[in-house]
Amino acid sequence: MNKEKSIVVLNNLIEINTERIEIYKTAKKVTVEHDLKDLFAEFQETSAIFKLELVEEVQKMGGVPVHIVKRNSLFSRFWINFKLTVDGKDREDILNTLEYNEFVTIKSYKDTLSNNLDYLTAELHIRLKSQQIMLTKHHDKVKKLGDLMLS
Repeated sequence: MNKEKSIVVLNNLIEINTERIEIYKTAKKVTVEHDLKDLFAEFQETSAIFKLELVEEVQKMGGVPVHIVKRNSLFSRFWINFKLTVDGKDREDILNTLEYNEFVTIKSYKDTLSNNLDYLTAELHIRLKSQQIMLTKHHDKVKKLGDLMLS
């Protein structure tokens, strides 16, 4: 196993979770609906836990965890999209935007895992797959709430 490449993989996932934390922090601010605020707080906490786990793994390998989100990150694109589409803090717009974000997050996790199997221990792969499964459950919750808006 190449530790340097493993650290890069884990740092990519740290960035994804850091962005997700910021997205849900922002989403909690723009909505006035308490059920959504609670849901977004839950999602934010999940990513905070995932990030902490990933940081610990990077440190165990002797690496330095990433702390800065890239300028053209998912969060930046999300914020711009949010400002353009969620002027009235519309529940449906918020849920649609977040559903798309969750889809992108899951895809990033899947791609990172499938493209870097050689750089992850079996134990680490299982942990990351577990994180991906939880993120998929979050996506499904947001999608279900959005679908309820259509009925």
